[in-house]
Amino acid sequence: MKKTPIRKKGKSEISKVQRKLWELCKQYTRGKYGNTCYTCRKGGLEGANWHTGHYLPKASLGAYLKYDPRVLRPQCYHCNINLGGAGADYHLRLIEEEGKPYVNRIHKDRQITVKALDHYYKMIEWYQEALA
Repeated sequence: MKKTPIRKKGKSEISKVQRKLWELCKQYTRGKYGNTCYTCRKGGLEGANWHTGHYLPKASLGAYLKYDPRVLRPQCYHCNINLGGAGADYHLRLIEEEGKPYVNRIHKDRQITVKALDHYYKMIEWYQEALA
């Protein structure tokens, strides 16, 4: 059996900032919402089965929403990877818990453009304060 090569980590400033920001996102989301999958409600998530999933696909989000706590919730591996985020279930639960205006605001905010690196530094500060 052939081993998968280890992926290299980017050395650019923005790559390092994004890695740090993602770690803060995971800590914040897990602390706020616990270890129950947001979409299928499976409890006891841990290790590689405990993901931080996006409401909308990360690749379709600009810098403004990519690490926004409004779009992040804990998910199990199955929902996040095998079901591609289980978007329909995620959407319904988000409306149920937060309301339609909340979801509409997220969709409206997709149009906001920012300078990525500057915004990421601001988000790091926000997460560090929220976790303190």
